[in-house]
Amino acid sequence: MTDIEAILAAPDRSPEDRAMDGLRRASDMIDAAGLKPDQRILELEPGKGWFTDILLRLIGPKGHLTVQQPALLDGFFGKDARKLVQGAPAPNANYSDAPFTKLSAADATIDRVLWIQGPHEIWFEPKPGVTFGDPKAIFAEVKRVLKPNGMFFVVDNLAKSGTPQPEASQLHRSEPRLLEMIIEQAGFSLIHAELDWIVSDVDTLDAPTFTPGIHLRTSQHMQKYRLSGE
Repeated sequence: MTDIEAILAAPDRSPEDRAMDGLRRASDMIDAAGLKPDQRILELEPGKGWFTDILLRLIGPKGHLTVQQPALLDGFFGKDARKLVQGAPAPNANYSDAPFTKLSAADATIDRVLWIQGPHEIWFEPKPGVTFGDPKAIFAEVKRVLKPNGMFFVVDNLAKSGTPQPEASQLHRSEPRLLEMIIEQAGFSLIHAELDWIVSDVDTLDAPTFTPGIHLRTSQHMQKYRLSGE
């Protein structure tokens, strides 16, 4: 049994988290993002903490995990991820509820920035006139904290090709090509993408992701970026 398999098979993991492993390709994400125990990892928008729990088990004594979820999202996800990180026995993990425009890491210190099912939030308005920040400013922050040769790893719910991103965000989705253009404008280069990272036969790509029958069964795309020029 590999280290990843041992982590996923840990007997104290909940049945709900185990079910998510297959639905969201946990082992494949760890492999695709090149996650290692000695890395400094920044996880953005952990939701309820499914992947956070895996990352806490993955980081070794020489690694570090920062989990960042703006306080504005507590109303959607609660404080499960916060409690998970703050209750972890490992001292090399911390939780931040700062906005995405102020990432909680020093310049050029992070090996991997992970944003799993979350980039669409940038254009989502939880309340009229309330946003999570300017996209350019947020992706500039990701660029700031990444080490040379670091990686920005993105997985998001898939929107139909050509859907304007503000419209896609109201469905909690992103349009891959538009997202790529915006991230590349911030100083990144796309090194790999998969439109069929997860393919769902019940997802029409044009309904909100929390729609009964689609929730947790969405089609998803994956993108990997390096800093431009590397």
